[in-house]
Amino acid sequence: MQKTHFRELQKIRLKQHKKFYFKQDFRIFKECFKLIKKFKARKILIFIPLDYEPNLIKFRHLFSKKCTLFVPFMQDKSLKIVKLRLPFVKKRFGILEPMDSFLKTKIDLAIIPVIGIDRDLKRIGHGQGFYDRFFGNLNYKPYIIFTQSIHAFSERKITQKHDVSGEFYINPYRKYYRKESKNDRTNNCIYSRYNRSWNRIFSCQKNQRC
Repeated sequence: MQKTHFRELQKIRLKQHKKFYFKQDFRIFKECFKLIKKFKARKILIFIPLDYEPNLIKFRHLFSKKCTLFVPFMQDKSLKIVKLRLPFVKKRFGILEPMDSFLKTKIDLAIIPVIGIDRDLKRIGHGQGFYDRFFGNLNYKPYIIFTQSIHAFSERKITQKHDVSGEFYINPYRKYYRKESKNDRTNNCIYSRYNRSWNRIFSCQKNQRC
């Protein structure tokens, strides 16, 4: 019930939110691009936005200097990866998609829209489960960045085990990142370099409020 209530509240906020200005879109793009360069990611999954979502497609020519872009393609109750190319066709839920390219590839990093996130840096989406099933079926783990046009963060744990989790959450107002376990020295070394430039590190202990 908490997740459902949170989702409905954020949907109202998103639909009432004024359409994005270029500077706000660019701010999100710039932070995502820093991470792409940091992790030397070459194959990137982005998204074709709804009206209330950040429009990163407008920066595709800048993305393309460092990487190849892909977008989700709805297939049954899950997603597949197709190359970003024109023209776009309107599909279910009013979502635009390119034509199916029948391509099989692995992505290095995914930039995913959200309705909000909770304190475990897990995604609250529209409730259809497309992204959850897609990432749940992958046999590898790309870096995942969540993004949206408002700041929608729940300080409570309101997601379930199957909900996809990410490493980063970026909106025009705040930037969050997950701090890995102290037992994983490799990941700590990678993420600790962002300590000075990112506003918040997910390092809450059990039963401790973040």
